[in-house]
Amino acid sequence: MARIAHIANLYGPKSGGLRTTVDALADIYVRQGHEVLSIVPGTRHDIIRNKHLTRVVVPGVRIPFSGGYRLILRTALVKQILEEFSPDILEISDRTTLIKVARWARSRGTATYFFAHERVDGVLKAFFPYLFFRKEIARVWNQHTYDSVDGIIATTNFAAAEFWELEAKKGKGVESKISQVPLGVYLEKFTPTTPELLLDNVEDKSCDYFFACTRLSKEKDPFFLLEIAEELKKTQQETLILVAGDGPMRKSLVKIAEEKNLNIHFLGFISDKTYLNHLMANAKVFLAVGPIETFGLAALESLASGTPVICRSSSAITEVIDESSGAALARNSQQWVAALTDFLKRDSHELSNTARNRAEEFPWDKCGKNLLELYRAVA
Repeated sequence: MARIAHIANLYGPKSGGLRTTVDALADIYVRQGHEVLSIVPGTRHDIIRNKHLTRVVVPGVRIPFSGGYRLILRTALVKQILEEFSPDILEISDRTTLIKVARWARSRGTATYFFAHERVDGVLKAFFPYLFFRKEIARVWNQHTYDSVDGIIATTNFAAAEFWELEAKKGKGVESKISQVPLGVYLEKFTPTTPELLLDNVEDKSCDYFFACTRLSKEKDPFFLLEIAEELKKTQQETLILVAGDGPMRKSLVKIAEEKNLNIHFLGFISDKTYLNHLMANAKVFLAVGPIETFGLAALESLASGTPVICRSSSAITEVIDESSGAALARNSQQWVAALTDFLKRDSHELSNTARNRAEEFPWDKCGKNLLELYRAVA
């Protein structure tokens, strides 16, 4: 039995893939008989204990214009909690304030692993496109992260690439710190067989629709969904676009959609996984418009629900889908509408089967098993 701790920032009620990952791995480790501690940010200090799982909420500072995300600044408190737990393994889902905790844990003999949930170069490009020395800043930041931990967990080639570049500069003979472990999906929660969905706040409740599930923030490029909706309108394609998710850009997106009379409806953040499964399973196609996704859990959940995925060719979702279950395209609304039209012509039963078959290659238990084997090898 091992003692495994996971510390994370940007974990909250409306977190997407990061929250799912932290919770799923904790569940797997507990079922395998390990003691687990999760430390996440919140509004006030709280401790939740459930047999072999303890979740500690540390008060975090709200990040402006982030839609509610928080950062833990009280790293001394995090160290105190970890010292009391005395973990064998420390997992880190953050490369900002909590990296100093990784260095502290390594000095005390704890094996530390960083989860590459995002690409620094992509985030800087999205938020600071005109920043001087952007690539150099990303390289220095990545090097600091790399040097602070014992290992890097990358879910895809895309997520690993910026760390591979660091190792390549060291030349041959350097032992790699990078391990590639794909994330997973709850195959029993996301299934193709769901009842026909009745859509709230939509005039034609039985209409066909495309579906997107994304954070409505700059790095996800949600405005591309409006461009797709506008192109659908030009081609007199009446299929609705439904969007689940929230974020700082939601009000702007809704306003523009209303002004242009676009056939797109924003549902807000959906915490009910059963309802989310219904939305995915009854959609014709899932739209993964984010350009810098390092894995794409929502896209994988859509595949498990039997719905094919169209994604950006620049993102790691290209490694999650295959030719039979989706398509990868550049940021061109005409190309996306052409692909959507093509999917509507294909046999829906066959599409559902191929999408589901692809998702079945990524169960959460497989992800957890691979990580535990990695940790055992280190121990």
